[in-house]
Amino acid sequence: MVAYKSNEMMSSTDVAKNFGAVLSKLANHEVDKICVLRNNKPEAVVLSALEYEQLRDYRHWNTMSEKEYLQKSHESIDSSRNYSIEEVDAYLERIIDSYES
Repeated sequence: MVAYKSNEMMSSTDVAKNFGAVLSKLANHEVDKICVLRNNKPEAVVLSALEYEQLRDYRHWNTMSEKEYLQKSHESIDSSRNYSIEEVDAYLERIIDSYES
């Protein structure tokens, strides 16, 4: 289960009344997420668009087969030039790191 800090939890009523402030907190990176409580139980989580996209991409890359992963990586390399094996390794490592962070 995900742990939430006290400043990351809000009632659904407070979120509705202060939605602009919620978006500002996310945009200014004051919080990573807002847990919306309904009857004092977690009901939903509000994330920034960037955080959601990174989470979705991370999940997507982690559910691919090795073959699909290598095909996607290959597609993202500029085929108009030759690369050394070191450049390819470094490039793929950057891709992996971007999805793990």
